[in-house]
Amino acid sequence: MGRVVRGLFATLLVLVLVALIAVGGLLGMVMGAGHPQLAGTVHLQGIAGDVTVVRDVNGITNITANTAHDLFFGQGYVHATERLWQMEIWRRAGAGRLSELFGESTLDQDRFIRAMDWRGAAQRDLDAATPEGLAVLQAYADGVNAYIATHQGSFGPAFTISGLLSGKGSGLDGYVPEPWTPLDTLTFAKVQAWGLGGNMDTEIFRMLTDARLGDPALTDQLFPPYSPDQPVIAAETSGTGSGAGSVTPAAKPTSVTALTDEETAAWAAIARLANAIPASIGLTPERGMVGDGGVGSNNWVVAPSHTTTGGALLANDPHLGFNMPSVWYVNGLHCRPVSDACPYDVSGVTFPGTPGVIAGHNARIAWGVTNVNPDVQDLVMEKVDPADPAKYVTATGSEPFTVRTETIKVKGGADVTMTVRETGHGPILNDVEPELAGGDILYALRWTALAKPDHVLEAFLGVDRATSFDQFRQALSVFGAPSQNFVFADVDGNIGYQMPGAVPVRTLADDHGLRPVPGWDGQHEWVSYIPFDQLPSVYNPPSGRIVTANNAVDGRGSFLGEEYDRGDRAARILQLIDEAGNGVSLDTFAAIQGDSVLLRAFRMQSSLGAIRPKPATADGQAVLEMVSGFDGNCITTSADCSAFVVFELALERAVFDDDLGNLARDYVGTDPADDNVAMWMANAAGQASPWWGSVKSGGGADARAVVSNALDTAGHWLRRELGNPSAWAWGRIHRVTFREATLGTSGIGPVEWLFDTGTYEVNGAAGAVNNTYYRQRKAYANDYDPTFTPVSTLGEIYAVTNGPSYRGLYDLANMDNSRIITTTGQSGAPFSLHNSDWVRPWLDNRTVAFPFSDAGVAGTTVATLTLTPSK
Repeated sequence: MGRVVRGLFATLLVLVLVALIAVGGLLGMVMGAGHPQLAGTVHLQGIAGDVTVVRDVNGITNITANTAHDLFFGQGYVHATERLWQMEIWRRAGAGRLSELFGESTLDQDRFIRAMDWRGAAQRDLDAATPEGLAVLQAYADGVNAYIATHQGSFGPAFTISGLLSGKGSGLDGYVPEPWTPLDTLTFAKVQAWGLGGNMDTEIFRMLTDARLGDPALTDQLFPPYSPDQPVIAAETSGTGSGAGSVTPAAKPTSVTALTDEETAAWAAIARLANAIPASIGLTPERGMVGDGGVGSNNWVVAPSHTTTGGALLANDPHLGFNMPSVWYVNGLHCRPVSDACPYDVSGVTFPGTPGVIAGHNARIAWGVTNVNPDVQDLVMEKVDPADPAKYVTATGSEPFTVRTETIKVKGGADVTMTVRETGHGPILNDVEPELAGGDILYALRWTALAKPDHVLEAFLGVDRATSFDQFRQALSVFGAPSQNFVFADVDGNIGYQMPGAVPVRTLADDHGLRPVPGWDGQHEWVSYIPFDQLPSVYNPPSGRIVTANNAVDGRGSFLGEEYDRGDRAARILQLIDEAGNGVSLDTFAAIQGDSVLLRAFRMQSSLGAIRPKPATADGQAVLEMVSGFDGNCITTSADCSAFVVFELALERAVFDDDLGNLARDYVGTDPADDNVAMWMANAAGQASPWWGSVKSGGGADARAVVSNALDTAGHWLRRELGNPSAWAWGRIHRVTFREATLGTSGIGPVEWLFDTGTYEVNGAAGAVNNTYYRQRKAYANDYDPTFTPVSTLGEIYAVTNGPSYRGLYDLANMDNSRIITTTGQSGAPFSLHNSDWVRPWLDNRTVAFPFSDAGVAGTTVATLTLTPSK
């Protein structure tokens, strides 16, 4: 009872605090404390010379120093001034320490992360780091800690409120974060890799679906092969062709793992938990067990022969979660003078908590990134030794489990201790879920980011200072996870592509990591990793353009994976580039980034023409007419887009709900589901697919009747929420709210008001180049999670969760012409001028100037801060 009273008292204090802030009484003291000093001089220990920090009217920051140490010290200091709360949450998430602040609500998440031991893996990365990498990490940490040491009691409202709620700190001073360490930076890299790579969740889905349907062949039908008509990255052609790198077909399973209801629920809980972790800190959105959930990106590059500038042009827009503030911070890093000892002169987007630039350009080259999503995770079944439960069976005999104990501190509760077992393949997932703790078969997760030391930081630092494609590739040769599609351009007009990353080579060529495999027979090991020189790479292709949008990659004889975007975004980008001919400009690129056309809508129209449905209601007929006449463009004013997207949901539910049951919530709305329904509709006249009826019984249904009923259902849903068909505008149900991932989702209304933005209509849709994604799975009840309440309105179903987290446009003929935007703004402080000033430009697909040269930066500078050594 005492803890409850203390918690209520803390909440009351927070509400009073926010009320005082709202009326202005504490605005200067609390809100001003979280704002950075923009001008003047700050005396700091730990730097050898002056560090100059200039900001422009948009809050874009450029940092200049004489040494590499001082440069990265300055970046650490600046990141801390703008985003310390975000950095604090990200490092706590990676260490499994969120429950210290948020109590039992994050305990399951912390348990999973502790079982995976991301911090232990990060420590192995740190132990293997190069001297240069260590020096940069330490300089950056020193800068963060200089800010912490000089701003005690004035870290801003997030620290004040969380301090009151958690009992850390005292009064309005909030709590003081621990010193930053190089290990904190590398731990966050594991969180990032987890959010962007791996297919553990899809393996779980296949296992659960096999058990439900009783036939793995039926499960495999849910995953159609990549279309040979869609673009393939690095295919040595003009950009289209077949072959995603599968050398041999995947082995077809013949057996089904029997699961009890409790085991099924436990595995679904593990997948749900694993997918929720990046979402809980605003990095990537929560997704289901199938597909990437819209966590993708676009990038492309065009050679000078096609441009109006006479130089190469490059564009990039990664699709990540929508957080408040943005996951990105825009800044430049400039050595003056540039020398072998201080070789950095680079600008772009950065991750708070991480030194260097992740995507952008230097004086010679530009680059952009998209996710590859190769198969770098395997669930491995381990057999407990019946003679000794402390051991597991291998092909060469029994081996003892590695056992460790993790203690998790919980706000308002007792410490939680958990025992974790590991095998040579990885940590045991059963130790996360009590329902899976018993039994003779356990499941280990093998993941490249845990299996070997990673040098991802050194890779980005190498790219930051590269001046040629050879140096660019050399830098990426040490890149581990998450594997990315890097496109390249330089000031001499060269363009290129490189896929880096640790991709395993498995014992059996037909083992594609689609389902759990036995770990005791020695037939499913990772025997090596694909050598870097054998990974896909392209330099100056004859077509003069390179496009990647998470679509299939030509593996050049090596198996990379099978879970790619279905290719529509890449196809649309290629189409628009080709339509521009030799008149491609940055304006062309900007228009492409904002393109909201769904190519799959045209395939649906063709199928509807063949199937000739007959809806029974006027609203169903209105949906049919709108879908049939839809121009594919999902802008906010389009009623046709609403009709198409809602009909697509209604049809997929009609097809899959009966057979998949609770698993349908993870499948409906995914790329494979969209592809399958479109394909089966095209063949509907011949009743080619048993999925129109009950697939388990093999009995088909009348496809025309199923489609007709879905049109009526969609019309009913739209009428119920939006009224007459003339009022079915897409923007009424497709809206975005930028929320802070912790306090901004606290359930305390005034606190959420303080940290979050308003709600806005937004163009785009899932599968468009302007990929503003949503979660249709939210409409489903979840038998595996009794705490989940399904949403009841289309506005909740189609609320935007992620999309273009930043848009970059780079002109290699004149870097000062480059342009950029992130989703919200530079600052993480509520009421800052740059907390949400980019929301409207981002919604309108506008960018801001991003000059690079000394003269260009000086011409836009509005504030100068000098960090100078303490006397």
